[in-house]
Amino acid sequence: MIHVAAFSGGKDSTALLLWLKEQGIEYTAVFCDTSWEHPLTYAYIEEINQSVLCGALVTVKNPRWDDGMRSLVRGKHRIPSLRMRFCTDHLKVQPMAKYIATLDDETTVYQGIRADESASRSKMPMREWSDVYDCYVERPLLHWSADECFRLLERHGIAANPLYRLGSKRVGCFPCVMTRHAELKRIASSMPEVWDRIAELEAAATEGAGETRTFFPPGYIPERYCSRRLRTGTAVPTVADVRRYLIEADDAQLSMYGETPACTSVYNLCE
Repeated sequence: MIHVAAFSGGKDSTALLLWLKEQGIEYTAVFCDTSWEHPLTYAYIEEINQSVLCGALVTVKNPRWDDGMRSLVRGKHRIPSLRMRFCTDHLKVQPMAKYIATLDDETTVYQGIRADESASRSKMPMREWSDVYDCYVERPLLHWSADECFRLLERHGIAANPLYRLGSKRVGCFPCVMTRHAELKRIASSMPEVWDRIAELEAAATEGAGETRTFFPPGYIPERYCSRRLRTGTAVPTVADVRRYLIEADDAQLSMYGETPACTSVYNLCE
């Protein structure tokens, strides 16, 4: 039996590696590289590769999209959204499935998914057969809290990804299309380069599309802040529009869209 652990550099997948180690399970950690992670995440992944995995981390990519998220967005002429998260399928699921298909024994894939992350994840079972991977998938941390993951890292003397202290709630992709208002404002205050990253992706999606493609969906901010309209007449915000809105909006408004912790970290990791 071959045991494969999906690793992304976040607290949950890092806790998963340590949990497997505590159980005495020999495993191979696999990182699906989207080419859209923050430099701090790439550095953290390499740190864990050396300190926990002894340099044995396997990195996979989808060869169809040579530059990851940028190539995917350029090829699709659109940016992934909450309703159409094709980025996950193309950049994570497909390369993982291709890797598993090369293995010459029965395989179990372990995922560091937790039920309290979203409504859809709360409905996932701890163990199920995956037709995509052609093997069983196990989620041993499904009923853990975020705090339990952080405590496991602390017990092993492993620091969490530094992005958590800089305002990120999730560290996979920088930025993720699912980033909410309050989180984006926290991130932008400590990492203003996020605006350039969003603008870069908007430009890639617009290339050859025939009209402006935006990172943010209709309704993300009040219509009066939106400077673009789709061919249907629907108002959509550009990165500049959202940036202006977040500067002018107060915390009371943003609290409707996400956490407003006392410190920069949404998990209150500030010292």
